[in-house]
Amino acid sequence: MVRQQGFSLIEVLMVLLIIGIATTTVSIAAFSSSDARKLRQDAERLAQLFSVAQAQARTAGSPIVWIYDTQGYRFTQSPHELFLPAGLARQVGAAQSLDFSSSSPLRPRSWTPDNAIEVRIEPPGANVFNTEWISGPMVIELDDGAVTVRVERLGNGQYQVKQ
Repeated sequence: MVRQQGFSLIEVLMVLLIIGIATTTVSIAAFSSSDARKLRQDAERLAQLFSVAQAQARTAGSPIVWIYDTQGYRFTQSPHELFLPAGLARQVGAAQSLDFSSSSPLRPRSWTPDNAIEVRIEPPGANVFNTEWISGPMVIELDDGAVTVRVERLGNGQYQVKQ
């Protein structure tokens, strides 16, 4: 009988699971204040909602815009662009953006920390999710005056939350 040397796949997966749990515990402990924890939760929620917005934009074939202020944020869907003759376009008027319903994941939301949140986006205009499969890198910083959390979109379309 031949004895195998090395680790089995299950052993390696268990070690990775333990490392993941330890990392999560350390990152939760790093955010000890409730406002910092709330800001991080908002950033993690935004990372998930940005993925949803990108998928929705691709599915619907029209851009989705993330609109924010110091009190909260919302997503709106831009209508399909119609190319009309100039005279007819003046008669019809500008198309209105559509807000998402209260049952949608992209519904309007308030920031959870009690402080006003300042948002910085790099590059400018990165708050528009278009119909491309993978958009370029993006950085969004959420700042409540005491803590800054970053949401980064990598070149492959994945989002990461960092403090």
